[in-house]
Amino acid sequence: MSLTPLLLTLLAAAPAPGAQAPARASFALIVGVNRSVDEDEAPLRYADDDAARYQDLFRLLGARTYLLTRLDENTRRLHPQAAAEARDPTWAEWQRAVQQLEHDLAQARAAGVETVLYVVYAGHGNVKNGQGYVSLEDRRLTGHALAEGLLQRVAATRVHLIVDACSSYFLAYGRGPGGHRRTLEGFSELTRLADDGRLGLLLSTSSARESHEWEGFQSGVFSHEVRSGLYGAADADGDGRVSYREIAAFVERANAAIANERFRPELHARPPPADGEGAAPLLELARALPHRIEVDGGEEAHLVLEDAQGVRLAELHSGAGQRTWLVRPAGRGPLWVRRVDDGTEYRIGDTPEVVHLAQLTAQPPRTASRGAAHEAFGRIFSLPYSRAEVERYAFPRPQGPAPVPERSRLRTWVGWSGVALSGVGLGAGALMTMRAQGVRREAQPGDSQATFAERNAQIGQLNRSAAWLYAAAGAAGLTGAALLLWPSKETRAVPVATGNTGGLLLQGRF
Repeated sequence: MSLTPLLLTLLAAAPAPGAQAPARASFALIVGVNRSVDEDEAPLRYADDDAARYQDLFRLLGARTYLLTRLDENTRRLHPQAAAEARDPTWAEWQRAVQQLEHDLAQARAAGVETVLYVVYAGHGNVKNGQGYVSLEDRRLTGHALAEGLLQRVAATRVHLIVDACSSYFLAYGRGPGGHRRTLEGFSELTRLADDGRLGLLLSTSSARESHEWEGFQSGVFSHEVRSGLYGAADADGDGRVSYREIAAFVERANAAIANERFRPELHARPPPADGEGAAPLLELARALPHRIEVDGGEEAHLVLEDAQGVRLAELHSGAGQRTWLVRPAGRGPLWVRRVDDGTEYRIGDTPEVVHLAQLTAQPPRTASRGAAHEAFGRIFSLPYSRAEVERYAFPRPQGPAPVPERSRLRTWVGWSGVALSGVGLGAGALMTMRAQGVRREAQPGDSQATFAERNAQIGQLNRSAAWLYAAAGAAGLTGAALLLWPSKETRAVPVATGNTGGLLLQGRF
């Protein structure tokens, strides 16, 4: 293969002459999966959009990217570069991407370059037998599989794992005996994924809580918040780097105004243990900072950055006195910064390199948002973020979260026992019925009245026994079926209509 793309990446990552920092190259493996390998999981809508937007971000920051996602038609139009490069999110393509990563990282290390690998996943997560996994379209990826199949194969100096999926916490931390929540002591109870000293973690849903998508973002909520922070909005101290403490405080503050915890995304953030708390930044912004938007912090401002096609790139709510900046992509046409409180907008062209928002002239809004979804998630970023939130933030200790509700073994055993007893009862009842018919056929025209009476009594007894057996079999079968088929998770009825028909779709886990 040609070495030119990788050499260009390494040269771009190298510091200027006389700089003290070592040469560094960044790589990003990005996976977005809308359709899970588990057939009972409802498909997502925007995991492919998240993957494409993560690729845009990491390309902007100088990383070499490897993209696994299946883009829908709308996303292909919005992200033509991603459409040209994306491979299907299957096990075969995953293995090819890991093999390519292994080669490229080894080549960079051989050149004496420090390497940073980002592994980003947006899609489905679940727990089976106390072990968390995320889903490709045709295979499950557990934390153990990620540790052995990826981390142990690549020679990266640092690895940052960013996951937006249900139960993603369980990729790195076991549920624990009986599924009870308890604090983990040291690393003795962590899986091999969390035990890698090079690895930093940024995981959505630190419990078994579901992750959320919102049409207003056309993205996962957690992914939108993380990308917003990585564009620079989380850099509270203005040092051109985003630390784990900063991104965690940023996401926590973004969701603090959501009263219902069901709709409030959670996260688990942990810097690489080998560096100590907060020593290694999650992201270096230096390469992209020369091309940026500056918010001077003269007043509190809730702002949204969009491109000309309406793709929401980043969002922030800067506190009064908090200077903030956002790196911005070049060559995508004009960008728009919208003030959420009054809808006014600022148009930003390709020049100058550094745009000071306070020096721009506000324009009337192009569109107005309406609808219940905006009421549900509209409180995201409603509170201002500043350096004070970062200073107050404390990394949580790893905990074994409450279990994902699953059908108990006793319930399953009793259910199948009921089905088995039903089969036995039906068989015994059928034998009784056949025996009664046989006794009836034994009757002869010359039999005495007493013989007829005795035979009729025997037939009646056999029929009554058969009836009782049929009834018992039916009760056992219904009980067993109810125990096996009754949903073990919360269900909801959703009205659906197709053509000239309509009905209710029952959603849940059965």
